Amino acid sequence: MSENPVERTDGKPVEVGVWDYFYVIYKWRKFILINVFVLTFVAVIVALLLPVQYKATATVIAPQRSDIFGGLGGVITQSIREFAPFLRGLGGNQPPLFTYLAILNSRTAMEKVVERFNLIKVYDIKDSSMEKAIKKLRGNTDFEIDENGVLVINVYDEDKKRAADMANYFVEVLNEINIRLNTEEARNRRLLIERRYLQNLADLKSAEDTLKKFQQKYGIYYLPEQTKAAVTAAAELEAQIIAEEVKLGILRRQLGEDAPEVKLAKIQIEEMRKRLNQMKEGNDKIKDEMSLFVPFKDVPELGLQYLRLYRDYEIQSKLLEFILPLYEQAKIEEQRDVPVVQVLDRAVPPEKKARPFRTLIVVSVFASAFLFLTLLVLIIEFIISVFETKKITESKLLDVTKKIKSIYRVY
Repeated sequence: MSENPVERTDGKPVEVGVWDYFYVIYKWRKFILINVFVLTFVAVIVALLLPVQYKATATVIAPQRSDIFGGLGGVITQSIREFAPFLRGLGGNQPPLFTYLAILNSRTAMEKVVERFNLIKVYDIKDSSMEKAIKKLRGNTDFEIDENGVLVINVYDEDKKRAADMANYFVEVLNEINIRLNTEEARNRRLLIERRYLQNLADLKSAEDTLKKFQQKYGIYYLPEQTKAAVTAAAELEAQIIAEEVKLGILRRQLGEDAPEVKLAKIQIEEMRKRLNQMKEGNDKIKDEMSLFVPFKDVPELGLQYLRLYRDYEIQSKLLEFILPLYEQAKIEEQRDVPVVQVLDRAVPPEKKARPFRTLIVVSVFASAFLFLTLLVLIIEFIISVFETKKITESKLLDVTKKIKSIYRVY
């Protein structure tokens, strides 16, 4: 910006170039340098007065997923094992490390650390407010999952040993809360499976009783085998009848129709045919005498009833085979209180300070002050030039007015 931006022969304002800005900065150089020096000096003093803090770090990894059926050996079948991923999903699909992050950031965990290390006194909280202590602690902690899938627990404190102890205690609190949550989850899962297990026992007993009554009523114990045995017996009986009829024909030719041997053979064949018809048609007598053989005419209807009842029994039996191992495993999980958090590295007292970054603070203040003051002087110079332009314009307008008045007076 020039000293007189409106003075041009054509009456137009002077265009502002880059060198005009440098000229303004040069003209205000003392003001800028002095203030930048003062602000930087203040920043140096403040940075030196800031308390030194040390960073202690502990690292945690997610535990390996154990098979829910791992301790059950050969109790369950391979087909049931295929349901293992689904059953593990009943507890939720959230990755453990994200659960750990939620636990560490919880108020419960923060309160335990505040109380354990008396941080209300350490942080000099005047009104002994737990909220303020927790807020201060959150500002001194940093929990993150790095690119390797490791949970990193960083704690800042003025005392390097206390920083390490706090980081390690965060791991203990994480393990304690995680065990409690897992136990509650296992208890809820056990109650859910237990209700289904007890219902399964009741349904199985009902199916057994119904099948037993049906077997006792109709003499059916295992229909496929009984039917097969009845068919075999009927085939053998019919073969015997054919053989006896052949023998009867021979006797007739040899002895005649009235021979005692012929009459006896006829009676024997007649009884055998009656028995065969009883096996096919069925009656009360055969139910009493041949309870293991199901009459052929009753096989379709009784077979359908039997298959339905037997199917219900088999379903409940398979469900019991499936649910019982889950129920036992759920009871084991509920009682398990061993540590589940795997610590990769415990925190140790750090050797070097972590913050404040004094050099960064001073450099940032210096750069910010220089930019701010440069912008300020440019704005001031612009305002001054505007007022100068206004004064020149008013002066010229006054001269023109005086000339007009003098001409008017002449006329």
